[in-house]
Amino acid sequence: MDLISLPVSPFAARVRIAIYAKGLPIDLIPPPADWRESRGFRDLSPTGRVPVLLDARGPIWESAVVLEYLEERFPDAPSLMPVDVFDRAMARLIVRHVDLYLMPPMVVLAEPRTDAARSRRAVEELVDAVTMLDGLLSGERYALGERLTIADCALAPALFALQVTAERIGMDLVEPASVTDGYARSSRSDPHVARVIAEMEEGLRHLVRVG
Repeated sequence: MDLISLPVSPFAARVRIAIYAKGLPIDLIPPPADWRESRGFRDLSPTGRVPVLLDARGPIWESAVVLEYLEERFPDAPSLMPVDVFDRAMARLIVRHVDLYLMPPMVVLAEPRTDAARSRRAVEELVDAVTMLDGLLSGERYALGERLTIADCALAPALFALQVTAERIGMDLVEPASVTDGYARSSRSDPHVARVIAEMEEGLRHLVRVG
């Protein structure tokens, strides 16, 4: 089983955290050099995005789906789902929050020709999304308590991307000493999160060198 992944992609990063935390025998491979235009890559990922899990039965795209598939496919590996039913719902809610409210405005702000009005709206949406996080997080080391879950897999890389976005636009997007600020720091004490954040940092440095 292989995962088509890029180091800086927050969506690929979440799956790598899960792979490392669960100790899964999944190889990481890059997409083809022409993946953005490649018809062959589109056959694997109709959206043209990473990550893509290459299973023996076929490709699986959409990182949130991949996270849950790995939970069900490898039931004997350490679980990244909470035991409590309500906490499971909260884990899925945080993943959805990242996908629907945190990442989209960051994508807008990364576009090279975004007009000023659209950029302002994106910043406002992003600040609102970050503020909502304070009410979703446990206030502990991990998003939902004392151990790593799929919520952390999704959120920790997204907050790294948020930090990069904030530095690029020259704005503070997370309130200092807030619950979210504390989580962004404490989550990196997990070795699997730290490993993936380091991969993202190295990938970002590589992009800067070749850019």
